[in-house]
Amino acid sequence: MHISELETPAVAVDVDVLERNLASMAEYAGRHGLQLRPHTKTHKIEAIAQMQRRHGSQGLTVAKSEEAEVMAHAGCADILVAYPVYGQAKWQRLARLARERRITVAVDSITPAEGLAAEAVRAGSTIGLLVELDVGMRRCGVPGPEAALALAQRITGLPGVEMRGLLYYPGHIWDRPEAQATALASVEAQLAAVLDALRRAGIPAPIVSGGSTPTARNSHRVRGTTEIRPGTYVFNDRNTLGVGACAAEDIAVRVLATVVSTAVPGRAIVDAGSKTLTTDRWISGNDQGFGSVDGYPGIKITGLSEEHGHLDVSQSAAPPRVGERVAIVPNHVCPCVNLHSRLFFHSKGEVLGSWEVDARGRIH
Repeated sequence: MHISELETPAVAVDVDVLERNLASMAEYAGRHGLQLRPHTKTHKIEAIAQMQRRHGSQGLTVAKSEEAEVMAHAGCADILVAYPVYGQAKWQRLARLARERRITVAVDSITPAEGLAAEAVRAGSTIGLLVELDVGMRRCGVPGPEAALALAQRITGLPGVEMRGLLYYPGHIWDRPEAQATALASVEAQLAAVLDALRRAGIPAPIVSGGSTPTARNSHRVRGTTEIRPGTYVFNDRNTLGVGACAAEDIAVRVLATVVSTAVPGRAIVDAGSKTLTTDRWISGNDQGFGSVDGYPGIKITGLSEEHGHLDVSQSAAPPRVGERVAIVPNHVCPCVNLHSRLFFHSKGEVLGSWEVDARGRIH
């Protein structure tokens, strides 16, 4: 079967591009002495996690405890939960997993650390903890050396857990890679201050986990970093293209859709709406539009209803007709994937099979 025969809407992944992306990031990390711990939030698929491991990742990153269970089932023995997990059921899941897997969790307060410690003691396991730093994202993370040191000192006194280092996320940096030096220097300075405080207090931090896809290939410029957690790089999307973190040929994913109506002048409707593409913004562009249409630079996706994609075709000399198919590059591929039960993978257009999105809906 060719991808043109797939029932739409459908997510199609070029497996050759995917493999190339995996190999390229692994080569970068190895060249700079960085461990690669990719975030599986982008794909949520066991088979791709296994591909990442074959390409040299030393472990995987997840956001939720149920995602950790999925990736443990995929055979991963070293899992980082880069999220401040709260709730006894979640702590119990991770404590059970930690009996057979190396589990590490990021925390920015003592409460989840104490909860994880108590459940680890009950389960007879040990859970590693990373103190999360806020280096500019203003989402999670302690604000500086004093707070980081205070939390690290309290962690070292808890049974069932061990202080393994630091975690930061430079997700606020959306400069083009060649213009990231100033922002990354600020991250490095903040990180150095915390590492110095820990060093003077005699608290080891063997792991310093950072990285995002937009900053991934500049991670070696943030001295002290030991591992990186890019996620979107596996597929890439309109945002990573717009910020210059990839080239057009590095985008491995397309949402295939069919034009179902052209009744309104200047407008075409496709069968891919917000339940297919998501309404996430074009962060690296002008915040407008909900994806780009291959081969139609004059067409803009101006709006999304639940099942309708609204295309402005008024500036297109030859807009697609009813029944024609289009291939859409989504703004943000991570939530897009999470909307689909399966992804189809192909080589040069020939469908080779499909993957279940194994961790879809695993939000606990």
